[in-house]
Amino acid sequence: MMEFTYDGMVRWGFGFYNPNHAAALFAALLPFLWAAWERFPRPACRIPVAAATLLTFAALALTFSRTGAAVAVLELVLYFGCRKYSAVSLRRGGILLIALFLAFLAAGALARFTLDRAATNRLAIWQAGAALFAANPLGVGHGNSGAIASAFLLPPRIVCRTLVNSHLTLLVEYGIFAGVLWLGTLFYALLNGSRHPAARTALIGLAASAFSSSIFDGGILFDFHGAGGLSRLNQCLSWGLLFFYLGLIVFLSLGRFHLRRAAIAASAALLLPVSLFLFSSPQTPKVLEGEFLRLPGTSTSLALYDNAFTLRECATLLPEGGILPIHSAELRADTPFPASTRLILFGECAHFSSRYPHAEVTLVAPPPHFVLPGNIQRVLLTRYAENDLLELQAQARDIPCDYAL
Repeated sequence: MMEFTYDGMVRWGFGFYNPNHAAALFAALLPFLWAAWERFPRPACRIPVAAATLLTFAALALTFSRTGAAVAVLELVLYFGCRKYSAVSLRRGGILLIALFLAFLAAGALARFTLDRAATNRLAIWQAGAALFAANPLGVGHGNSGAIASAFLLPPRIVCRTLVNSHLTLLVEYGIFAGVLWLGTLFYALLNGSRHPAARTALIGLAASAFSSSIFDGGILFDFHGAGGLSRLNQCLSWGLLFFYLGLIVFLSLGRFHLRRAAIAASAALLLPVSLFLFSSPQTPKVLEGEFLRLPGTSTSLALYDNAFTLRECATLLPEGGILPIHSAELRADTPFPASTRLILFGECAHFSSRYPHAEVTLVAPPPHFVLPGNIQRVLLTRYAENDLLELQAQARDIPCDYAL
């Protein structure tokens, strides 16, 4: 399991694989502790509440999460500054802000508050996600957003599994209808929850955390067999965080239904996805049938690749466009691939050439002992591999054979 570190120090995840997810939970718990302090004035109650608050600040600081710190400050401003403007409230908020600062100072986490690539890369990833949604408003499919954005819309140094934004990832992967429902219920709960300041502040904090990180990760939540390649504890905590978020939405939405608030929430939820069409680009690939990508261009070439190749590598051989599956085709012998008169087959997928006897086929790094069928037009080989048999076959039939990889 990946370990998050900063300057040689391990960032604490407290059971979560990503410390930012733990920070989101700790920040969401803080408003309830502040509410308990106000509701129970007796020292016997306030002493454990104060201790729990300081321990939560310490745990938040040990995550080294900049998002967690920013969310905690936001919650302080909303709860003590905006909710009821008074000298007592401001003094309490100021004391807590100082305590939070001292916790991060003692943990050595303040040095992390710099503008580094972990922060600036997010902007590039979010822009790529917006362009991907604009080209595919009905969704690109579960778990596909990061792979497509990394392959076609981001520079090679940036590789992401999600869009580092739970709201944007859900919108891009599941489409505008799921996105409007997700955002609409959130906005209605926030508009309807003024009677419960602690719960509303916690929900705002969780929503803000989800905006800056993938605290709700479908690849982990819904992988009941492998838990996303991570621990079962992390998966259970991730479900707990999601249920906490959904529970806050349900709690704040209870009571008499307000049509005006619902209309405002629905309008705002629709406006946000629609605004992403401003990032539309003709260079963004489109998803076909939830499994294939249509690259921009005039070509209808079909590229199939095995597990040794990536989407980005395959796209370099399709400069004029084409179609290729989002995931490796190596073990998908029964999958009905789109019809095409021109194929580019990578690695072990050379065996698919028999399914297209009348197509013009280019082989890229085929198996060393593969027998070239009659429809092969070109062979691209990998350097330093055992390609003697392939070269002899190509020379005997005047098939162009290059070492291009």
